[in-house]
Amino acid sequence: MKTEPVQDLQSQLAEYVAQLPASKQSFHKWMRIAELVSLALPAGVFAIALYLSFAWRTVPAQAIATAWFCFPLSFTPTLILIGLHGIGLRAWPPTGLLGKTMRIFFPLTGVDKTLPLRVEGQAVAWGWGTVVMALISGAFWGVFAWAVWNANMAQIGVLTQVLGTLLAVIIVAKIVLSIFQKLFRSR
Repeated sequence: MKTEPVQDLQSQLAEYVAQLPASKQSFHKWMRIAELVSLALPAGVFAIALYLSFAWRTVPAQAIATAWFCFPLSFTPTLILIGLHGIGLRAWPPTGLLGKTMRIFFPLTGVDKTLPLRVEGQAVAWGWGTVVMALISGAFWGVFAWAVWNANMAQIGVLTQVLGTLLAVIIVAKIVLSIFQKLFRSR
């Protein structure tokens, strides 16, 4: 049952793209290919981080931590491509790839519910939002990786506090949202 909303979005997107001019359909096709190719970067970074973790006796300790902090950073190009895809196509989400993983990136959106395909201005806003969030997230993880590589303990402390606070806010918001949903559902 949880795959129905994603499947519904994909069918809505296919209908929308079929009505577009050939140039937009070609753009959609090439962007999907670029997004899939861009996933090679996280796969490569993951493989390097895993290798460094297993070869821990022969590599500097900060190299292992830096590689793992580069892993979330490596998704930035993919998210930027997805955002640009949505902007150019004027449909959101522009790919099934994001629809399947949106719950991981946006835990408060309730993706399990059926969502309509967003088009035109709303889709462009979501696309720009994704690009901006990807850049902010990429900068955060990039600075974190740099701080670990240089053993900048002051910067690591600040970034750890930011990350801890952000996670605490998200966890509390999710709990409160869940309580309110159960309260209003039971009435």
